[in-house]
Amino acid sequence: FDGDFSLRQWVAKAFPVAISDVIDSHLLSESNTTTTERSAAMNDLLVMIMEIGLSCSRVSPNERIDMKEV
Repeated sequence: FDGDFSLRQWVAKAFPVAISDVIDSHLLSESNTTTTERSAAMNDLLVMIMEIGLSCSRVSPNERIDMKEV
C-alpha cells in the first residue's frame, strides 16, 4: 500500500469486494487447489478474520470490539 492510506484504511477499502488484494497469495492459492466447498469455507473464514481485525483496529478505542467478544 502507498500514499496517505494507513494499513487499516487500505484493508478497509478493499474489504470485502477486493479482499484478495490484501490477503497473502499463498493462502488463496491453497484454497484454489481444494474442492469448491473447502474453497468457499476458506473464503468465509478469511472474511471473518478480516472483520475481526478491522473491528479491533478502529481508530477510536471506544469503537473497538471488546476482547471478550473476540
